[in-house]
Amino acid sequence: MNAFSRVTLTVSIFAAAAGVAAPLPAAAQVGVLVGRVVDEAGSPVPGAEVRVGGVDATAQSDNDGWFRVRGVRTGLFYFGVRRVGYRPASDMLRFSGNDTVDVMLERISPELDTVKVQARADAQYERDLRRYEFAVDAARFGIVITEDDIARRRPVYTTDLIQNLAGFRVIGNGPRARVQGTRSGCTPALFIDGMYTPGYNINDISPDFIKLVIAYRGLAGVPPQYQNLRADSSCGTIAIITM
Repeated sequence: MNAFSRVTLTVSIFAAAAGVAAPLPAAAQVGVLVGRVVDEAGSPVPGAEVRVGGVDATAQSDNDGWFRVRGVRTGLFYFGVRRVGYRPASDMLRFSGNDTVDVMLERISPELDTVKVQARADAQYERDLRRYEFAVDAARFGIVITEDDIARRRPVYTTDLIQNLAGFRVIGNGPRARVQGTRSGCTPALFIDGMYTPGYNINDISPDFIKLVIAYRGLAGVPPQYQNLRADSSCGTIAIITM
């Protein structure tokens, strides 16, 4: 998500609201995503373009800042909001089918080189959307822990997030705790931002810098981007996407 803008999911009925990671539904339903776009002062931002992954058509915020996007699939999704003169916002969220999203866009100061700042912000926005699309596609058959889940659970170490995941167990405590697969007791393959990292201590990544965790209990469902000839996916796979 853009560091200057903010996206908040104000309504959620998923199990993750109680701090429990939930697998994404195999047969996702569709719903209507409703949201409002405002600036830093809380004033509505009309005419903002809203893009939602998996939905071909874009939407625009009305004069009061409200927008509606139909056909949004339940589960993890990504979306972005932008308007000329503002820094864009993008994020990944878990959608239950009737959620409301609050989006705050920061106006680009006229004292800056607006054209250059806008171009840089838009380029980063497009990169973020591609990265989120990659992550959402990879998460279809995994157990997902979102940024909101992490904030609710307030873990001290990253292994605290894995502690109760089906198919995994945490051995030891504190920063030296390690993760094993419950099937064979071997070490799961670890990918950080798409890179296979054998031997890396998962607790060297602070939970504060994690955007998304996707866990696969075995070979089934592991997408090609999280397969590596040197990795034994039968032990499970953990993919971490950072901020």
